[in-house]
Amino acid sequence: MAKVTIYLKQVNGNLEYRDSEGHCGKSIVSHAKPGSKIVWKLDKCSGLTEITGIIIKGDTSIINGKPRKKDFDHWEARAADHGEGEISYDVNVLKCENCAHEEDMTAQKLGDPPPPRLRVP
Repeated sequence: MAKVTIYLKQVNGNLEYRDSEGHCGKSIVSHAKPGSKIVWKLDKCSGLTEITGIIIKGDTSIINGKPRKKDFDHWEARAADHGEGEISYDVNVLKCENCAHEEDMTAQKLGDPPPPRLRVP
């Protein structure tokens, strides 16, 4: 079974992403094959404590249901077996206590890059 993993970390008060396909940055496009597992996970030394939610924006018919929490640092969804398209998503996180002086990362600010996207196929 195919799988794409999207890792999250905090860099200078902003979320940055890296995926198992080698994409990295503040806004990435990950590609999932039909029927594949999609995993969001905290990166090592991420500066984050927990993923509290993943909000999908766009045509949700390309995934089977909403992303589900598997553990404090691990959420999953599955790409639909048929169809194609692109969705964007926002990830809500809790920061480590020693990072509490930094800005709230759950809300995007003007001038931020567009949200990361997931494309099938």
